Amino acid sequence: MIRCAKILSGLVLYTAGASADVVGESLQQADILWDKTVEYAGATLDRARRLWREEHPEDAQLWEDLIPRLDEVIVLQDRQRQLPESAWFGDDQASNTDDINALLDEVADILIGDNTLRERMRELTAAMADNRQAVVQLKRRKMSAPSDSMWRKTVADIEDEIAKRERLLAEQRQAMADLHTEAAAELRAMGLDIDAEGLEFLLSTVVGDNVMDMTLAFEQVRALTEQLETLTVESREDLPTARRYYGMYVVLLKTLDHMHAALLDGIATDYLPRIDAIARRARELQQETQTLIAQRPSKVLESNLAAQRLTIEAAGRYAEYLKGQQRQVEASRQRLTQDIAVAQNTYDTVKMSGDLVAMMQDSRQLLDSLFRLQVPPLRAFENLEMKREFQRLTSALRQESV
Repeated sequence: MIRCAKILSGLVLYTAGASADVVGESLQQADILWDKTVEYAGATLDRARRLWREEHPEDAQLWEDLIPRLDEVIVLQDRQRQLPESAWFGDDQASNTDDINALLDEVADILIGDNTLRERMRELTAAMADNRQAVVQLKRRKMSAPSDSMWRKTVADIEDEIAKRERLLAEQRQAMADLHTEAAAELRAMGLDIDAEGLEFLLSTVVGDNVMDMTLAFEQVRALTEQLETLTVESREDLPTARRYYGMYVVLLKTLDHMHAALLDGIATDYLPRIDAIARRARELQQETQTLIAQRPSKVLESNLAAQRLTIEAAGRYAEYLKGQQRQVEASRQRLTQDIAVAQNTYDTVKMSGDLVAMMQDSRQLLDSLFRLQVPPLRAFENLEMKREFQRLTSALRQESV
């Protein structure tokens, strides 16, 4: 950020010391060139696609998907100030903002891409749930099964099936542990300080997927920024093209900010209120159960009370974790917002492509540190009961209503 300030400060000093005619002529010429941006757009995209295919074949499809959306966001942002705040007919600033946000959602989805490991985890999680349910049903059938029969499954038959299911469940647990180890290694390579145990905890929370998505998006933006730097340098003789490349870079930063905002909104307006509601209901049930126990003690009520206490404790820990995640993301977003403000200001005012490159390089250094998005300390589950309770609460939070 200091370097950014120096760049802008130097630009101001240069402008103040230059001849008014020279400065005016330069700015006028730059404006004329910028007015022809639409004319250059086709050539810009062709040149970008050609270079990316030749030098970055692995990213060719990524850019094919990104370019039209980035270019459209640039156009919408440039016309934002010209629109009325509200209008009965036609576009206004609110509708334009909605269009921009919808495009940023699309850009975020493209940056995240297909996560094969996470999909395998989801499939394995569903298979394990089906397997556990099958074991429960088999144990129920065992209670009424005959000890000997030619037509019905006997107790021994059902016990064999249960044993097979339990062996399969053990294999599935090991496969899941292997997936956690593999995914954690990939995330560490991207800069997220996490191990397999921490990843298991992270994915047991309702924001786990969001954190992984943001990490993947940060990595993509960092890599794409390097390529945009190259393109901006290549286009120094074509100021509108250079400015458009820089505009793409600004949109990528705003996509990261958009993802931050979505996660913070989800925590503040959805997850925390709902986890509080779950805890509140559990405390009400606890009081009712204690009253019933005082009137007529029973093992069923004692079991209910223990389950209610577990829910209250897990909900408290869950809320604590979500608030820690909220603070962390807010701090990350504050730094990112400052960088976006400087980048947008530079895009709006600077006409020299060299300064655009310098600004982009300076901001990428910030991304290198900001991208290492840290989650609050992840602690292992103390026992299987707490782990399952966290998973149950996460399932409840992912539903549309408590």
